[in-house]
Amino acid sequence: MIHEKEILSLNFYSYGKPFTGSDAGMRYRIMMEKGEEEKHLSAWCWKEPFSFENTREEIFHKEFPMSEEGRLEAVAWLNDMHGQVAG
Repeated sequence: MIHEKEILSLNFYSYGKPFTGSDAGMRYRIMMEKGEEEKHLSAWCWKEPFSFENTREEIFHKEFPMSEEGRLEAVAWLNDMHGQVAG
């Protein structure tokens, strides 16, 4: 299970760099992206063992508001996806 404290604060994402991690067979990536009108957090998850750029497995993606609530929603979504991805 991914815990909220393991995911970096919103300030980190404002620099435009991705945060990556893994949890029991699932890899994930969170990054701030700029949409047409506003910034948002994007989260991706996929089955191990490969990196984001080299995976051959399906990559799941979802966008969240660029806010503390959005960050927590991303953590909850990643935890919900764990069974589907790493199953």
